[in-house]
Amino acid sequence: MRAVKNVAETGRTVVCTIHQPSIDIFESFDELILMKNGGKLVYCGPLGQHSSKVIEYFESIPGVPKIQKNCNPATWMLDIT
Repeated sequence: MRAVKNVAETGRTVVCTIHQPSIDIFESFDELILMKNGGKLVYCGPLGQHSSKVIEYFESIPGVPKIQKNCNPATWMLDIT
């Protein structure tokens, strides 16, 4: 992932498709586009440090359970969407 980050830091746009990444890989991204089946957009925006922005977004939705301590945010998002 460091090589991908190095390319992005040169000003190039990098698009990655991942499924259930480890927390280390997930948090190496700056922005996230999360889509459901059929291409429905679920989230588009910054991850934030330690996924804080995306967690804040989903936890602000009524009925969405709070993320548990030591839970991988990527796994949590797949579970709640």
